[in-house]
Amino acid sequence: MHQDLERLISLHDLDVMIKDLGRADLLQQEVQMGLTPDSALAELENMREQLASSISKRLNALYNQICARYDNAVVPVVMHRCSGCLTRLPTAVYSADDRNEQVRTCSTCGRIIYWAD
Repeated sequence: MHQDLERLISLHDLDVMIKDLGRADLLQQEVQMGLTPDSALAELENMREQLASSISKRLNALYNQICARYDNAVVPVVMHRCSGCLTRLPTAVYSADDRNEQVRTCSTCGRIIYWAD
């Protein structure tokens, strides 16, 4: 898998964790682990900042643009379909040998897609 693609997936995962940190069940879990919600949030935001700085400015801008429009900016391809908009991808896209070797976007919704083989 392409290194930038892996970083974008990780960045998206961190964003989801940061967003979900406010949920009551996660707050309870953080307290049980001995972390205060503020310290957990600060730690996640620090990790996010470090990860975002390791991604190129072009891909970072693309990711932020997609995040402004959708909750899920990076989505897997499931059964030849973008799991964000459920549109079937063109055959040339999903049958390519190098499909996870570059950052690709869905031609319909624009989300970043990857194959979780």
